[in-house]
Amino acid sequence: MRQLKLEGLYLVVDPSIPRRKLLNIVRKALKGGVDILQFWSPSKSVRKISEIAWSLLDLANQTRVPLIINNNLQLAKEIGAYGVHMDQYDITPTEARKFLGKESIVGYTLGNDMERLKWAENMGADYVSFCAVFPTSSVTRCEIVPLDSIRLAKSMTKIPVFASGGINLDNARKVLEAGADGIAVISAILKARDPEQAAKSFKNIILECKSKQTDT
Repeated sequence: MRQLKLEGLYLVVDPSIPRRKLLNIVRKALKGGVDILQFWSPSKSVRKISEIAWSLLDLANQTRVPLIINNNLQLAKEIGAYGVHMDQYDITPTEARKFLGKESIVGYTLGNDMERLKWAENMGADYVSFCAVFPTSSVTRCEIVPLDSIRLAKSMTKIPVFASGGINLDNARKVLEAGADGIAVISAILKARDPEQAAKSFKNIILECKSKQTDT
């Protein structure tokens, strides 16, 4: 699994949206070109969490997109997800893979502390994701991370660097031009009038920026 190229459009799924509506949005977004899907740990019952996760896994498998579970190793193991994304550092990648399987993807959230980046890479993380590069109502616990931190991170590490938090179609280019390998989005797709078109628009921006970087 870890041979997968980690880049592009990363959709974080907010389970506070009613299940049927949420799955319809995700289905459209995947059709629009989402590259990675993350199930954001909710404060719902265990049964509801599991039901939504299994449905998301089915949609992800249909489009050959990896599903990653946020913070919940037990759920990731239960459904056979591709891996986990951790907001804390109390579990190492080695420990996570021992529980989930040696090929599982393991990523971590970063703030402004670059020592965390060194830790993640040295411990064997597959990627990191900065939160938040812009103010956002979706996540209230993230500190604001300047774009210069993304540039610095790219000069310090060889693992993929994502960015999240307040990213929309108006500012996505700034994040990618700072060097991010991919962008993680919540509201800009989940609350879009046309989730499929929103995903397509993000993918077009990603491809344009990638093309420019290749040409330089």
